[in-house]
Amino acid sequence: MGRENKNAAVAAVHRQKILESAAVLFSEKGFEAATIGDISAASGYSRRTVYAYFQSKEDILHSLICEGLSGLNDTVTDILSRETDFEKRCREIFGAMGDFYINYPLAAEIINGFKPSDIPEPSETVKRIFALGEEINGALTGAINDGIRSGNVPGDIVPELTVYILWAEISAFYGLVQSKGEFIRKQLTLSEAELCEHGFKQIFGSIIVS
Repeated sequence: MGRENKNAAVAAVHRQKILESAAVLFSEKGFEAATIGDISAASGYSRRTVYAYFQSKEDILHSLICEGLSGLNDTVTDILSRETDFEKRCREIFGAMGDFYINYPLAAEIINGFKPSDIPEPSETVKRIFALGEEINGALTGAINDGIRSGNVPGDIVPELTVYILWAEISAFYGLVQSKGEFIRKQLTLSEAELCEHGFKQIFGSIIVS
């Protein structure tokens, strides 16, 4: 490994440790309450080192969002590349989006309210967030169009709009799972898998032709 590649690898390790520490802090204290000093202490790096890798606390948050969306994009791309039936693809995508909402709850919450017009001069990281969102939406739109052509999805729906509605429904469902999931499972004697299966059928059942 050359010196430049080794330095890049070391920098990536440091960045990731800072991101992981920040993610825990944002979850425990909230984004507004957490400070760069908190992130410095939790990660074991000086404030100067934290600022060497990130411009601000917002930059750290945006990097976490980018990380989560990048992983989701890779997973969705992989799912859609497989030769499987339409319902199985939908089920796997539902699970992948659920993993995103559970593993990156703050990122998911912010994405739901993210509007390009709110950020007149977006950083490269924010531009990447928008690009990843467009890639994922484009892939999902393509999958729905494939479903229409194969007869698995009604031909009278609007694929692009349907993708936005699915995002909203999945976001709301996994928000429910996180806030009241344990109560609901006990009340209805359901396992977590059974609860998620009900969620899948309710959400994707609206577009899958039985």
